[in-house]
Order: sequence, then structure tokens, then C-alpha cells
Amino acid sequence: MDRLEPRPPRAKRAFSTLGGPVDTGGEAPAAAVLRKLFDVDPAAARALTHGFHSYAGRMHPTIARGAIEAWSAPGDTVVDPFCGSGTVLVEALAAGRAAIGVDASPLATAIARVRTTVLGEDGRERLVAEAARIAEESGDRARKRKRPEVPKWASQEISRFHAHVLYELLGLRELVFETKEDDIGAALRLCLSSILVKFMRSGPEAPRDGETKRIARGIPSRMLADRAVELARGLAAVERRTPPGTPAPRVMDGDARDLKIDARQAALVVSSPPYAGTYDYAAQHAVRFAWLGLPVRTFRRAQMGARATAVGGAASDDWVADQRRFVAEMARVLRPGGHALLVVGDGIVDDRPEHAPDAIAEAGAPVGLEPVARASQARPIHDRRLAQIFAGQPRREHLLLLRRRG
Repeated sequence: MDRLEPRPPRAKRAFSTLGGPVDTGGEAPAAAVLRKLFDVDPAAARALTHGFHSYAGRMHPTIARGAIEAWSAPGDTVVDPFCGSGTVLVEALAAGRAAIGVDASPLATAIARVRTTVLGEDGRERLVAEAARIAEESGDRARKRKRPEVPKWASQEISRFHAHVLYELLGLRELVFETKEDDIGAALRLCLSSILVKFMRSGPEAPRDGETKRIARGIPSRMLADRAVELARGLAAVERRTPPGTPAPRVMDGDARDLKIDARQAALVVSSPPYAGTYDYAAQHAVRFAWLGLPVRTFRRAQMGARATAVGGAASDDWVADQRRFVAEMARVLRPGGHALLVVGDGIVDDRPEHAPDAIAEAGAPVGLEPVARASQARPIHDRRLAQIFAGQPRREHLLLLRRRG
């Protein structure tokens, strides 16, 4: 019989490349805090709702939590203009801060909303029960080899999934999308999204060399139910941690270059802007955009600093203009004396290395955002093209603390 062979989980690279010597600069007390933030707690990556749905990003929960504790107070507003799947928002909620998150990716904001909507005990029980019902019906269909109708958008999905897995996932999707489009329905859709890459022929969850991926009928359905239980537990932990009276985070689809946030509203910005010429988030999450019916073309046009067809594809003029705009927006929403903690990596612009701290400082100077301190740590280079571009020079990731002048 086919089966899913157990194996040790792979570490998420975004959370596993931290470590090594830390170089600091700027005001000594702030630099000491930044240095400590690099000493991340591996368990934090699975705490609360942080482990619910994978998403390419560099904001570790330890860094978000430490920044919120160091440079804001309970009741303050924390803004993340590149909120991704909501790590900063979860930590801000648990710390009793008002939080606003913005992202151009509708997938990112959908995940962030689910991770920060606590549901209450009754809602969590409904989520688990509904997921179990769907899983039982879907698994029964799969074992009886009842094939669902294949919609037009899924005609090419057989290249991503083995046939029996594809049919079961499509049946799951059909049942999930029959639920109401309320908080429970949104959570169920993201539970489905969260398991897709587990069953793909290739990708981050694909078999290692020499292995064969064998997936029994009913396994995808069971995993959906398990993922709903995991989400419910995480949401319960968020609810327990959140101080009474803390408002739910505002999660908005939007553009960091034009934030729909009042001026001087934030005490703190915590964010990880794009790393120039390194990632293409639309391509990385193409399967999820397709299965959730999200507008990937809109996001592709809006994302900043994305590589084109290869690492190093960001164009200098476009990237510099975009960077100046989003840094200016961060400065605008910060109150005088407020801080911004940015996680940034050395990027590639016009096939040349970009030193991220210098680029951010240059963009911030005209808008009153001044550097306070930084901590920098070298990152291993896994990509051959990156290695060629950096030509033996270290590529670093940085924690940059900036302050809004009065």
C-alpha cells in the first residue's frame, strides 16, 4: 500500500541561516539590543500561529518581539508596511499594541488575517469540527476513487501533482469553497493553501535524492484536518497572551509606497522590505495563488525589487525610486521620536552588490529618518549566481534602527 514515509522536517531556511559573529555600529546601547535580537529562539518559530503557513520572508518572531518590547509601549501603534504573513502583527497583538499591516500580496494579507483573528473558543471548535467533516467526506471520496470535475484553471496541475493526489486536493478544495466566506471559511481556505506544497512532485517539500514520495489516498484530507487543529491551538495561545482590550490588527491590501495610514500615527515601524534582485514572491507562491483564485498578475506588477528571470534582475532606477518612496512613507507615519526597525539584506542591483544600510540611510536622510544603530551578520550564499556577483565578498543581513527626527 502507498504510504507517506516519515522523515525529519527540513529547517526553514529563513529561520535557519541565523548564527555567527555580529558586527555592530552606532549608538552603543541600541546596538547592544540589536546584537541580542540576532540570538533568536528556535522555538519561537512554532509558537502562537507562527508555524501555521509557510511564507517566504525574513522576519523572525524573536526579532519582532524584541523590537516591540524595546521601542514601543502597551497601547502604542506598530506598523508593518511589508507585513507578509503577519509575524509582526501576531507579536504586536500578543504584546498589547495596536497593529497595522500592509502588503501588496493578497496571499500574504489573507494569511495574516487568519493568523490574527482569534475566533474565540466557539469559533475554534467550529473550525476544527468543519475541517474534520470536510476531511472525512473528502477522504471517503478519494478511497472510493470518485473523481471531481477538473476546472479549467487546474488543467495543467497534473504537472505539479500525481494524479490521485490532484483529484483528492481538488475534491478538498471543492468542499472547502462551499463553506461560507466568513472567518471560519477564510481559515479553511488557508488550511488548504498551507498543505499544497507538501504534496507537489517538486519544490521545497519534494523527496530528497534517491527517495520516492508515496502518498496514500486520504492523507491530504487528514492533513487538512490536522492543520485546522494546529491553527486552533495557535489562535488559543494568541488569545491567552493578548492583554484585554487590545484591538484586532488592521490588515490591508496596499502599497508600501502609498500607505493609507494617518501621518504620525505609529510609535514604531517593524518590517522587512524586499531584498533587491533576490526574490520573486509571485513566482514562489504561484501554486497558492492559483488554488485560492487570487490575482497574481496584479501582485506581480506591484511587487518591488523582484528579480526578473534570474538573481540580480532589479533595475537601479526603478529600485532606487521605489526605495525612496517606501522609506518616505515610513517616515511620514512615524511620530516624532518614533523608531523603525528594519530587517534588510544586501541586494543585487544591475548585477552589482548593494550595501543595504547605506541605501536605506541615503533614502531616509531627506525625510528625517536618521540611522541610530545597526547589527550585521554574514549569510551563507547558496545560489551560484549570487556567489559570482559577490565574488568572495560577504553578503550580510542587517538589523537597522532608525529614528524620526522631531
